[in-house]
Amino acid sequence: MGKDPTVRSKIFRSLRIAVAALAATVVATLLVAAPASAHDNLLESDPSAGATVTSLDSVSMTFSGELIDFDQTSFAQVQGPDGLYYETSCSTIEFNVLTTPVALGEAGTYTVVWNAVSSDGHPISESFTFEYAPDASTQAALGWDLPACGSGEARVQPEAVPTASATPPVSESISPAPSESSGAESSAGGDLVVVLGIGAGVIVLAVLIIGIVWLGRVRKRRSE
Repeated sequence: MGKDPTVRSKIFRSLRIAVAALAATVVATLLVAAPASAHDNLLESDPSAGATVTSLDSVSMTFSGELIDFDQTSFAQVQGPDGLYYETSCSTIEFNVLTTPVALGEAGTYTVVWNAVSSDGHPISESFTFEYAPDASTQAALGWDLPACGSGEARVQPEAVPTASATPPVSESISPAPSESSGAESSAGGDLVVVLGIGAGVIVLAVLIIGIVWLGRVRKRRSE
């Protein structure tokens, strides 16, 4: 005995609804997952996060896709335990590898902060740390107060000591200042000459007066 057509219709309708719901779920899942899977991500770094290195001249990072560099927006900054930066120049990009040259300072924990623009134009950024344990004979480099990229000539090395000039400064010939005592002696000598001159004049005048008086008396006696 066959089934009731009404029952078959209800069964088919339920199956159609279930298939439609399943299809909608699959499409929604694909739509949500597609943009996320398009973003590139960091595959590996050298040094890796948490690693300990005894020497290092660059930090490199490999991404899942080719990077896009819009005016140095893809970069890495390497900051030491003293808070200073140890990149020697801006980062460079070769396809999907970002490389930053460094010269590290004292031993300790270094932090790498990076930013990259993935192939779909989406910027991504993260950070990780590594340990630097150089040999005792390794000379520590001096750090900078600002990152290498975007700072230009504005950044300085706070611990740098100014180098003394190899050429000694040209000495200027300075004429000796006149001695105060010599000036005083000259002044005193001039005053003495003036006094002697006045004294001589007074003596000559006195002699003339005496001579005139004497001649007057002599003439008076002769006339008597």
